[in-house]
Amino acid sequence: MLHWQAGTTKRILDACLAAFAVIAAVAVLYMAGAVTVLDRFLWETRFGLDHRPVSGNIVLVDIDARSLDELGVWPLPRRLFADLTDRLAAEGAQDIVFDVDFSSASNPEDDALLADAIERAGNVSLAVFRQPASSAGTAGEIVNRPLDRFLDAAWPVVVMVPVESDSRVWRNLYGYPIDGSPEISAAALLGGHTGKATGAFGLDYGIAIDRMQRVSLVDVLGGTVTPDSFRGKKVIIGASAQELRDVFPVPVHGFLPGSVIQALGAESIAQGRAMVVDGEAIAVLTALAIFFVLLMTRMEGWLVKVLILMLTACAFEIVAFGVQTSAPILVATASGHFVLLFAAASIVIRELGFLKFLSYLATVSRRNSERMLGLVFDESFDAIVVLGGDGRITAASRAARSLFASEALVGMMAETVLPKDLVEETLAVLDARQDRKPVPKVLIVPLESGKRQVIEYVVTRSEKTIVRANRRQDVKTQSLACLTCRDVTEERESAERLEYLARFDPITGLLNRSGFEQELQRQTRTAGRMGESLCLIQFAIANLDQIIASLGFSYGDTLRQAVASRLKSHLAQEAVWSAISVDVFAGVFVCGPDGDEGLQMIEALRDVICEDYTIDGARISVQLKFGYQLADGQTPPDILLKNSGNALARARRDLQVSVVAFRQELEDALERRRTLETELFKAIVRDELRMEYQPLVNLADRSVFGAEALLRWNHRQLGPISPAEFIPIAEENGYIVDLGAWAMNRAMKEALTWSNPLKLSINISAIQISRGNLVTTVAEALERTGFPAQRLDLEITESLFIDESLDLKSCMEELKALGCSFSLDDFGTGYSSLGYIPKYPFSKIKLDRSFVRRSIEAKQDVAVIEAVLHLARGFGMSVVVEGIETPDQAAKLLELGCPCGQGYLFGRPMGSAEFSSQLLKAA
Repeated sequence: MLHWQAGTTKRILDACLAAFAVIAAVAVLYMAGAVTVLDRFLWETRFGLDHRPVSGNIVLVDIDARSLDELGVWPLPRRLFADLTDRLAAEGAQDIVFDVDFSSASNPEDDALLADAIERAGNVSLAVFRQPASSAGTAGEIVNRPLDRFLDAAWPVVVMVPVESDSRVWRNLYGYPIDGSPEISAAALLGGHTGKATGAFGLDYGIAIDRMQRVSLVDVLGGTVTPDSFRGKKVIIGASAQELRDVFPVPVHGFLPGSVIQALGAESIAQGRAMVVDGEAIAVLTALAIFFVLLMTRMEGWLVKVLILMLTACAFEIVAFGVQTSAPILVATASGHFVLLFAAASIVIRELGFLKFLSYLATVSRRNSERMLGLVFDESFDAIVVLGGDGRITAASRAARSLFASEALVGMMAETVLPKDLVEETLAVLDARQDRKPVPKVLIVPLESGKRQVIEYVVTRSEKTIVRANRRQDVKTQSLACLTCRDVTEERESAERLEYLARFDPITGLLNRSGFEQELQRQTRTAGRMGESLCLIQFAIANLDQIIASLGFSYGDTLRQAVASRLKSHLAQEAVWSAISVDVFAGVFVCGPDGDEGLQMIEALRDVICEDYTIDGARISVQLKFGYQLADGQTPPDILLKNSGNALARARRDLQVSVVAFRQELEDALERRRTLETELFKAIVRDELRMEYQPLVNLADRSVFGAEALLRWNHRQLGPISPAEFIPIAEENGYIVDLGAWAMNRAMKEALTWSNPLKLSINISAIQISRGNLVTTVAEALERTGFPAQRLDLEITESLFIDESLDLKSCMEELKALGCSFSLDDFGTGYSSLGYIPKYPFSKIKLDRSFVRRSIEAKQDVAVIEAVLHLARGFGMSVVVEGIETPDQAAKLLELGCPCGQGYLFGRPMGSAEFSSQLLKAA
């Protein structure tokens, strides 16, 4: 009995000691990272066996290689993203997320278009991310945030993904603190996450993300996508083209673009598959328990015990796979497997003996190593060829047989199947008396097709020991040369293509803006050393948009190519030319300090470029606008570009001028314009805007029947700002829609306080119709204030009829249905057409002040006024003459039969309280 107890106690102690040794070994592997490596391998295997469909609620708009090839430029112009946003919003996309960097400014026009499109859509989110600071001497990270003008109407979302120790992406973020404030990630936003915007979650790579709906960017822009593809869907816009390098190594799929990883994260959250790691302790304890039981049992035979441990390992994976498919849990079984592995080794060693076991392991290891090395050699990504001292090929990998187009390389002389240069280099290494450091080299092989093949290679030398069995056990060494090479033709061509696109415009072949800036910097340095002056000219094809609208984009590209061809043929010797945007070209050349060469060059450009073009049978004429600046070699290139661009912008805005030279006053005016544009957005909040009213009177009895509402801005520092200055700014940036709505509500509210129920006239801008919803704005203002629609008179200028894209007639008919009336304002200022009057529901004509500035004695003025009065009577309309300042003018107009008037004679524009007081005095 005592003997049995002693044996049992010893068995338990041995089992505990063995278990402790196994635990210690597993702990060492855990600290070395081997456990994590095995766990990730097992998780990836389980993901590969699990096939889950995507929800179908997410669509990826892909900036793929075809899009870059067809669009031909990177970065893509912001106007393309604006068009894309409008199209997606029109298709009914639920959410729009851009995985695109908008942290730097593009040209102002494109940025404004994109900002307006984002505001119109109302459901756009833009990428925010942190990245290592790349500038020399700078440490830490920088935050890339979209421009503030974009974030005014969009949500920031984090698009970073954490990369694990194996350089792959296993997790995504719920959010990340940016500048101290937590921002939700794109995946969490699209997946409907409602918790805190912090922490990370595991991605479910069992979801078949490769079956997610993906649409090429050019197909969306071209309108070839199936209707309703985006309706009610969440859309991610991102890049998958390899040259853009926005791809990450991931499990299962190898590599995925960042936008697809965000989509996978959204699918994981939406399907309740945000993975967490668990179960490691249970696996370890279970493995230890089984090991302990096997040590305690009296069962003989190590094979049976090892088989039990193997079955336990299989059971671990079956259970882990079942848990993973039914719940978002990644079971960490690697520690348990290592426990089982060391347990099996312990059992075998205990029963076979340590030395015998080591010999067995060495034999198995050698065989496995030989087999593995053979597989590695044959399946190597690189082509590997081994040559003996006689120049004969002794071994060749599968990639080598494919690269050199021969399945029978082994045993052949290298000079008969390999390029001559490769053979000479390899034999030179073999003949070298001493080992030399391998140097990678590149070989360019011309092909029969006229193309080329680029091979990157390196030659290394080694020795093989040969043992010959004889009496003296003869040992001999043999030299071998290993040629390792790969075909890098596509990589070189892609790199050259990207290098070309980085400096040249792919359509015109001229320098692009980046390449031109480099050339401009070089010429500036040269001019500074030589004491010379430079002239930078920018010219724009002012009517390119109309040409594209009428003939198509292909004609626009062909026209740009033709313009570039003429620049290269006729003016390339005199200046360096560039296509810095779609419709703007630029040139720089050395000139004298007086600048005469600049004007001479502009005349030469007119002679060469303005001559008509014939494209596919269509005769095309171009209209050019010029801006230029003369400068010495001390002016920075970016300032030179900016100033000449500002001069061009001024020329494009002025219909009477085609050439503008930069002057400091122009910069001052632009600076004031930028200041006013910024301040105008704050004017309503600061209560700097007010309404003034000018009376409309009956000339016969001087009674007031209405008032024209006029918007005024009194800035707290700059003082009163003229409407002629801030209204055009508001129209250009679209803010006139908000200003118009504010003015309409304020004018109606104040008009209701007057003692008399007067007509209220309010001016309408074309932008309120094209970018806003004028009918809704008017209807809401009438409902909010309670102002009678019959007293509202909307003044429409003749200039609105020039833009044929405006559906002005239907808009006016809807407003007329509400009860509003209309006046044709500024009649006679240059756009008048009798065809407008019967076509639109006008009830009044306002004759411009230019006809009454004198004493109305000129026969021409009298004839015009009488004609307008006769015309108005024929159509049952009334006439109001603007600009009446003297009693003689009023009397003459009344004599001619004009019933109504407006001008300083009856009252200057005044505030509501003063206007109301005047009405009380008149009563």
